[in-house]
Amino acid sequence: MKKTLCVLLLFSSSSCFAVNHEIGLRIGGGTITNDDRADGGFAFQLGYNYLFNPHFALDAAYYGNTGGLGYIGSLGFVDEVSSVGGGLLGVKAQYPVFKYLNVFAKGGLNYSSVEVTTELRKDKTASTTYSGVHPYYGAGTELMLGNHVGISIEYQRIELSHNFSSDNWLTGINLKF
Repeated sequence: MKKTLCVLLLFSSSSCFAVNHEIGLRIGGGTITNDDRADGGFAFQLGYNYLFNPHFALDAAYYGNTGGLGYIGSLGFVDEVSSVGGGLLGVKAQYPVFKYLNVFAKGGLNYSSVEVTTELRKDKTASTTYSGVHPYYGAGTELMLGNHVGISIEYQRIELSHNFSSDNWLTGINLKF
């Protein structure tokens, strides 16, 4: 009972911290792969974290990854383009290495929709969409620029439906209030 009470106090003690909310915009590059296909492109993420205390937070985000680099790089000989969109919900653990530098890890579940567009002929295409709930995880570092602004760099892997996965490298800005 004492251990349970200590854990509850640890997670519910957010009112004594100056910063409880964090909004982040992250952009970068990523790949979309499965056993048969691989594509790369632009990745973005709009995220929100609610800090229970300085070390643990709820992690929620909307993300997207638009492929097409494989198509462009093949000079039109590859006839498929992939894109991903969805939402993340999990936990984030962070630790201040220095006063101005945090390292973090996060993980949880994501709902994603993977769309694969195949060119059948020059004037006709077919799209297939796969969706479902799967895990995600990531790790990174954040450079603090004062108490309310941070710049982050992170790696994130998102498991997707139909044996697809997305590996992303993101950099972004986080506003804390």
